Amino acid sequence: MGGIDPAFIQEHEHRPKLSITETGGIPLIDLSVLINSTDAEQDPRTLDSLVSEIGHACRDWGFFQVINHGVSVEKRQKLEEASMKFFAQPLEEKNKVRKEENKVLGYYDREHTKNVRDWRQVLDFSLQNPTIVPASTNPDDKEVVEWHNQWPHNPPELREVCEEFAEEVHKLGYKLMELIALSLGLPLNRFHGFFKDQTSYIRLNHYPPCPAPDLALGLGRHKDSGALTILYQDDVGGLEVKRKSDGEWIRVKPTPDALIINVGDIIQVWSNETYESVEHRVAVNPERERFSIPFFFHPAHYTMVQPLEELTTNAEPDPSTLDQSLVSEIGSFKFNQYSQLKLQPLALDKINHCDQAVISHRQKPNSFTLFAMDQTLANKATTMGEVDPAFIQELEHRPKLSTTEAQGIPLIDLSVLTSADAEPDLRSLVSEIGNACREWGFFHIINHGVSVDQRQKLEKACREFFAQPLEEKVKVRRDDVKIYGYYDREHTKNVRDWKEVFDFSLQNPTIVPASTDPDDKEVVEWHNQWPDNPPELREVCEEFAEELQKLGYKLMELIALSLGLAPNRFHGFFKDQTSYIRLNHYPPCPAPDLALGLGRHNDSGALTILYQDDVGGLEVKRKSDGEWIRVKPTPDAFIVNVGDIIQVWSNETYESVEHRVAVNSERERFSIPFFFYPAHYTMAQPLEELTSEKNPPKYRPYNWGKFLVSRKVSNLKKLDVENIQIHQFKIQQTA
Repeated sequence: MGGIDPAFIQEHEHRPKLSITETGGIPLIDLSVLINSTDAEQDPRTLDSLVSEIGHACRDWGFFQVINHGVSVEKRQKLEEASMKFFAQPLEEKNKVRKEENKVLGYYDREHTKNVRDWRQVLDFSLQNPTIVPASTNPDDKEVVEWHNQWPHNPPELREVCEEFAEEVHKLGYKLMELIALSLGLPLNRFHGFFKDQTSYIRLNHYPPCPAPDLALGLGRHKDSGALTILYQDDVGGLEVKRKSDGEWIRVKPTPDALIINVGDIIQVWSNETYESVEHRVAVNPERERFSIPFFFHPAHYTMVQPLEELTTNAEPDPSTLDQSLVSEIGSFKFNQYSQLKLQPLALDKINHCDQAVISHRQKPNSFTLFAMDQTLANKATTMGEVDPAFIQELEHRPKLSTTEAQGIPLIDLSVLTSADAEPDLRSLVSEIGNACREWGFFHIINHGVSVDQRQKLEKACREFFAQPLEEKVKVRRDDVKIYGYYDREHTKNVRDWKEVFDFSLQNPTIVPASTDPDDKEVVEWHNQWPDNPPELREVCEEFAEELQKLGYKLMELIALSLGLAPNRFHGFFKDQTSYIRLNHYPPCPAPDLALGLGRHNDSGALTILYQDDVGGLEVKRKSDGEWIRVKPTPDAFIVNVGDIIQVWSNETYESVEHRVAVNSERERFSIPFFFYPAHYTMAQPLEELTSEKNPPKYRPYNWGKFLVSRKVSNLKKLDVENIQIHQFKIQQTA
C-alpha cells in the first residue's frame, strides 16, 4: 500500500476506474441573456429558452455547467491563488484554524464520506457570520448556537478575497433559483424567502496527488444535502457524476471559466422529485494536485423541508401530517462527520416525507416547454405560406422541430499550442483530437488563437452586407464564370437551400482546372468579387482569413500526429491551396419542418472550421446511432469537422460525417465556415504510411481540382443526377 492509510481505501465496488472516460455531455448553458438583461422579470419571454434549458438539465442530469455567469474571473483567480498559498503552508500553520466539534468552520483534513476517509483537506467559511443553527439534532431542543468563521493570518488577503467571491456567487445562486422556479412553473421569487437567514457556506478543497488513484477517492460518493451547489474546478478535473440514464460514472471535463451546478436534496424535496439530487464523487490524480471551490446554497435553519404545495395534488397526503425535518439538523449532522460512524449518515431517503408512497401520484409541474410553439409553427408551415416547393425536403430528410441540442461534441482546449514552453507536451491534446476525429468527426475548439475582435468585425460587416437590398448584393453575384461572390439559389442534394451566401478565396486568383474532362490540362483563374458596401468588408475578410489559415495548419499538424505521421505531413498539399471562406445568412423560415438552411451533405475538402452565432442550427448525424443531433453553440468557440479528403488520406481511420443546418422560424442566423482545400493538382488517395497488405487502399486516386470544379457547377443549378461523391472512387474489397 505504500503510504496509503487503509482508512482511505474504498470498498471494491466503489473504487474508481482509471480508464474512466471524460465527457462533455453535461449540459453547457449560456447565462448571458440573464446577466445582460436589465428587466428580465418584466419581459419573461427573453428567458423562455434559458428556462427550458435549465429545466431539461435538472430533469435529465441533475447537473449542468454555466458560462457567462457574471462571477468575476479575476476574483475567482485571486481566491484560487490565496487558496493554494494557504494549503501550501506547514500543517502547524493550518491547524491554527482547525475545525472541531465546537468550531465547525475552518480547516480539516480527516473528513469521511460513507465511512471512508476522503483524500483531501478543506477550509470552510460561511456567508453569514455568525451562522445561526440549532444547538442539537434533538427535535424538542429549541436552543440555537452560533457558528463563527475562523480566518488564518496567512495568506493575509485570504479573508478579503473569500468574502468578495462569496458575494458574487451568492448573487448567482439567487438567479439560478429563480430560473429553477420558472422551470417548475412557479413564480420567479418562490424560493427567496427560504434564504433570508441562510446557512450557506463555501469550501476551499485541496486534493494532493495520490499514489493509489485506483483505491482512494478525493471525495466519496454522495448527494449534496442543500438546495443548490455551484462549483468551480480547476483544469485537473476529477468530478464524476453517476449518469441517471444508465448508472455509469462519468468524468466531467473542465470547461475554462465555467461553473458546475447541481441540484441538491432540498430541491428534490421541494420539487416533489420532479428534479432529483444525483450521486457524485471526486477522483484523485497520481501526479497533479487539484483545487476546487464549491458554494453550498443552504436555506435558513428554521426551514421546514417539504414538497411545495403547488407541486402536489389532493391525491397525496397532506404535507402538514408528514414527519418533517429541519434543514439545519441535516446540516449539523453532516458537519460533525469528523470520524468513522457506526450509523449511516442522515440521508434524504431516510426522511419519511420523501417516501415513495407519498409521491407515487405526484403531478408534474407546468414547466416552460416549446411544445405549444412547435405545434403552432407546424400548423403554420403546413399552409406553405411563401415557401417555394423547391425548398421542400423529401419526407425522410425533413428536420424534426423537437431535435435535441447536444453538448456531446467534444470540446477541446488548444491553449497548450500558445504555451510559453518551447516544446509543449502535446500528447494529451493529440489524443483528444484523434478520439474526436475517430468517434465523432466533429469537435469544438476554444483558446484557438483567432482574435475574437477580428471575428466580431467580420460578423458585423457580414450582417451589413446581407441587410442591403437585393439589387446591391447581385452586383457581385456569382455565375458559371464568376465562381466567387453572392448567391441565393444554391442546391444541396438537388433541393434548394434556405440561405444566401458570399464566398471569397484565400488565394486570389485561385488556379483550378478549366473543366472536369480528365484529359483537359488547361487551367483557369477564379477571382474574388468585392462589393462597394460595406467598404470595410474586404479588409476584415482578408484579416480573418489569414488567422483561420494559420489555425488550419495547426489542426492539420495535430491530426497528422494523431495518425502517427510527421506533423508537417500534410503541409505540401496546401502550397497552392484552393481554400475559401463563406459568409452564410439564413433568414427566418416559415416552414422549419419542411425546409433546411443547408441540406444533408459531407464536406468534400480536407477540414472545415466553422463559427456559428448563438442562434445555432448545425445538426450532425451521430455515428453511434445515425440520429440527428443539434450542436449547441459555445461562445467564441469554433467547430471543426473532418472532410472527405482526410477520410481518403487516412484510409477511413477518420470519417467525414454527414451534417445539415436547420432553420429558425423567428430569428435569422449567421455562420462563417472556412473550407481548407489542397492545391488543384493534388491527387487524393490513401497515404502509403497508412496502408498495408492487411489494410489495403480503400479508394482509387482522384484529382482534387476536377472534383472541385464538378461540385461547384452542381451548386449553381439543379441536376438530373447526384453530384460527384467520394464513394464513387471507393474500391470494393473482396473477401
